[in-house]
Amino acid sequence: ITLPAAFIFLGTAAATFSTFGLGFNALPNVFALMPGGQIFGFVWFFMLFLAAMTSSLSMLQPVNAFFEEGLGLKRYGSAILLGIVTIIGSGFVLYYSKDMVALDNIDFWCGTYLIVLLALIQSIIYGWVFGTKRGIAELDRGALIRVPRLLSIMLKYVTPLFLVVILGATTIMSGPTYWTNIQNDAVARRSVLLIALAAVFLVIAIAIANHRWKRDGKFEAVFNDQDSE
Repeated sequence: ITLPAAFIFLGTAAATFSTFGLGFNALPNVFALMPGGQIFGFVWFFMLFLAAMTSSLSMLQPVNAFFEEGLGLKRYGSAILLGIVTIIGSGFVLYYSKDMVALDNIDFWCGTYLIVLLALIQSIIYGWVFGTKRGIAELDRGALIRVPRLLSIMLKYVTPLFLVVILGATTIMSGPTYWTNIQNDAVARRSVLLIALAAVFLVIAIAIANHRWKRDGKFEAVFNDQDSE
């Protein structure tokens, strides 16, 4: 929706904007040139606000559930811990809001680069470690509609290859720019440090959860269940 509109009103200059630049710099100019642009602009950004809220809730809920099940926290305890982590990250971006350097770097490393890397790791774990046979059995458990078996081939062979290509292209095209930012900009370095600290925190939390689940025999129960099927 945004790209054609920005291209029509701004021409090829629309291609020079980043994700946030397109949404918060280019589109206001588009709405300013449109008849009734103030109304459309209000509706657009209100819908964007709702989308951000619902997306945030959908992303935070699995983490909240992980804190409860993996760390053994009560509901209010996991919510408080998640709130502290969220406030630290949001507060960092708000504090370094000038020129959106912190937001841009965190968006690239987390929302563009590391998310593809994580998807690659997950597809390898699913296809080659956990196994597609176990994966399909888990997907079919209690399902009214069975997952097409072609999905196993896609996740095992096609998806990892596809993600490697995307990761390589992103590294070549955008990597040098953001690496230069890290070298020359203190805020960019602090943004990467914040991401690293968050990763360390999650690794520690996963290690604790892994220890608890092994102690309780949850892993053995899952694998034995699926092997029997």
